[in-house]
Amino acid sequence: MYAIAVSVAACLRGGTRVDVAWNLDPGLTPQFDPNDAVAITPGGGRLGGLLGGAFDSRLIEAAAAKPTTGKVIDVECTAIEASMLGVEPGALLRLMLAPADTLPSELWDHLLERDRIGLACHRTDNTIDTSELIAIDDAASPSVVISDTAIETIFSPRTTLLVMGGGPMAEAVVHAGEFVGWNVVSMPGPEAAVGLAATLSPIDGVVVVGHDVEATGRVLQAALGSRAGYIGSLGPESVRSARDDWLAYRGATETGRIASPAGLPIGAKAPREVGIAVIADMIARHARGPA
Repeated sequence: MYAIAVSVAACLRGGTRVDVAWNLDPGLTPQFDPNDAVAITPGGGRLGGLLGGAFDSRLIEAAAAKPTTGKVIDVECTAIEASMLGVEPGALLRLMLAPADTLPSELWDHLLERDRIGLACHRTDNTIDTSELIAIDDAASPSVVISDTAIETIFSPRTTLLVMGGGPMAEAVVHAGEFVGWNVVSMPGPEAAVGLAATLSPIDGVVVVGHDVEATGRVLQAALGSRAGYIGSLGPESVRSARDDWLAYRGATETGRIASPAGLPIGAKAPREVGIAVIADMIARHARGPA
């Protein structure tokens, strides 16, 4: 749901209809992110992704009917859909489809801030009557609880770590981030990395690795313009110093946010040790909160 929040909020501000759908049976499809959702605009446009697109055609057809309330949709998997999802043919999954403007308006603000948030949809059979935000525990994980009268969905953001660069050090940081369950995005060059770095939130981080001052500098500059909670730099001291000069020449501010070198000072030398030190540093800084 976090991935589509910006687009859905823009549609709502512009008065454009948009329907959103999410998975009510995440336990049956554990290989997919339980936070995933798809937004459907008039004409069948799709934003985001849900269950690898297995049910997009069915959801587009349901949204084309312009429902005025949220609906629980029971879908029986065909052989092709089952193969995509890793379930048995004929398996029954439940999806929620709701016009975005029938959900609490504050939901999108919380999702844009990447807060943990709970949504209770009160229902009669498969029709949603009302919905409201609910208080949840600070450590709550994504989940869905379904009763006879309500469906409670907890959306809990997953930390994204962008690693730009290559080589053993970069690979070690990637593996350590994956080990703790983060969404790790590894990019060898700055082209796509710059765009992602600019969108990071306080629970996310970026680490650049390499000797190319301009390539790594561009990513750091983009990250400094974002709300990223952790910005780290690895590489020889001479490269990091040259990168600081590159950023200063271009008017970059708040360079004190950059952990250079990245990682807790535990004497790490080998790549795996460095990877552990970087992830531990990011965890520690997130736990401390804004300076």
